[in-house]
Amino acid sequence: MILDEADPIVEAVAVLTSRGHTVEPDDDFENWRVDGGAWLTAGDLLALAICLGLNAGNGRLH
Repeated sequence: MILDEADPIVEAVAVLTSRGHTVEPDDDFENWRVDGGAWLTAGDLLALAICLGLNAGNGRLH
C-alpha cells in the first residue's frame, strides 16, 4: 500500500461527519448508515458524498 493513497470511503466518512452527519458502519464495514437512514453500500456512500457536493470535481473528496 502506498501511504499517499487515501481510501475514498474513509474520506467520504470523514467529510460527511465533519459536515454534521452521523455515519455508522455495519459489523463488517461493508454497509453504512447515514443519519439513521437505510443501509448503503460503500459505493452508495461515496456517491452520496459526491451528490451532496462534497467532491471538488477532481476525484478527491475535500
